[in-house]
Amino acid sequence: MRPQDLIGHDVYDPQGRKIGRVGTVYLDGSTHEPGWVTVKTGLFGPKESFVPLSGAHPGDQGLQVDVGLDKVKNAPQAAGTLSAADATALYRYYGLPEAPPPIPVQRTPKPSDIPPRRQPAS
Repeated sequence: MRPQDLIGHDVYDPQGRKIGRVGTVYLDGSTHEPGWVTVKTGLFGPKESFVPLSGAHPGDQGLQVDVGLDKVKNAPQAAGTLSAADATALYRYYGLPEAPPPIPVQRTPKPSDIPPRRQPAS
């Protein structure tokens, strides 16, 4: 699966609780392999939280990550490109060794992203 193919998939924690949906995939700043995703959480005014892909795998319902729902809900929020300081805070939050900031993968729009054309009222 290509990194951009993860976008829109449901994400579940180790206990099978739905966390949200993948918003953006980020490449690890050192390896340039998929290392992070942002997960859209919240009912009203959705937020996007960073989630590491280490230990993640495809599950029956979607992507299963190795991080609990509560940890993700309190994680640093996504705001586009990360500064070095933001990346340091992110790695510390998840107890991971520091690395260069993750790099967002550019997403190719899907046909379902394009709003349907409205037919003129008769």
